[in-house]
Amino acid sequence: MELGKRKREKARQAFSATMTRRTFATVGWGVFCAASWTWCIGMFLPFVLLRQFGWPGFLAFLIPNVIGCAAFGYVLTPARRQVVRERCGGVCLWFSLATLGYQAFFAGWMLAPPIALAVVVIGLLLARSIEDRGWLILAVIATIASGVCVGWDQFFTDHPTSLIQLPAGGTNPPATLLGLIPVIALGFLTCPYLDLTFHRALEKSPSRHAFLIFGVVFGATLFGVASFWNSTANGPQLGIALVSLWTIQLTFTVGAHAREVRLRWRLAAIWVLLLGLALGWMTRVAAADWLGGGEAMYLRILVLYGLVFPFFLLFRLRRVPDWLGWLAIVASMPFYEMGFMQNRTDMLFIPICLLCVLLMASLDKARWKDRAKP
Repeated sequence: MELGKRKREKARQAFSATMTRRTFATVGWGVFCAASWTWCIGMFLPFVLLRQFGWPGFLAFLIPNVIGCAAFGYVLTPARRQVVRERCGGVCLWFSLATLGYQAFFAGWMLAPPIALAVVVIGLLLARSIEDRGWLILAVIATIASGVCVGWDQFFTDHPTSLIQLPAGGTNPPATLLGLIPVIALGFLTCPYLDLTFHRALEKSPSRHAFLIFGVVFGATLFGVASFWNSTANGPQLGIALVSLWTIQLTFTVGAHAREVRLRWRLAAIWVLLLGLALGWMTRVAAADWLGGGEAMYLRILVLYGLVFPFFLLFRLRRVPDWLGWLAIVASMPFYEMGFMQNRTDMLFIPICLLCVLLMASLDKARWKDRAKP
């Protein structure tokens, strides 16, 4: 009798320990994804949208971003994940390289040169020296440190911003936001499927609920970023706290994505990082004389995530020929230039409609093939 009780107690303890490990791993991978997805997009684009459209622009950015992140873990079954990796493996690689270059550009543009270089070097060292468990611990540390930066700005500076004080409007007419919403949604609802750090988390996490945690933590991070808004400057409150947050998150993102680049592409990743730094430094030194300045370059690179990668993901999944995909992307670029750089956001409906037409045509083609089968 006593022996049976001991066995049951040991079984209960073993089950409890297993569940505890699963819970910690699930939370860890959720926090990891939130830290790896806190790019220069989430750390600066909210300020651009707040300036142009006020809090409606921020919400148009926040909602599809969080939904797209959380949905990844629930939509992508093992079979679907296999399809994405088979048809879009090359696109995922280019996505990682572009992301590395984008972070390096932003670091070179916004941070002092020694700090920007340290972001790249430390990120690369982390990619080579830390395994999964270490990355989960590092993600928690980075997230807590970012929270400390937000708290420091709110409680120990002279310009704290309450979220209810975010502007209701901006420099652009409210109606022009309508043209941006489909493009923003397209980018954030598709790009997560090309992020190799998410694929790793989905494979290693014991539960898909890691992506629910991801959405919650990342949403809180975006609100923390928005709290740096300075209505007097009509932009971010640049100071030690925000620069520290940028440095922490950029370093983590560089390391997490450099780790996903295959060994034979590591040299290419280093070159991409160096070119990104050089481009950022040129915009920092030349200011408005270099292709419109840093913000203009930042928005032009952003087109990769609102046009190029979403189009290629959808076209590859629907087996649209690559030549037709490139043709659609090139044809869409002038409209993105007008929408992003000239505030003609109504022009952005044209490439979205083109995408829909091509996808519907691919569906019709598939149906005709099915009917032609004996």
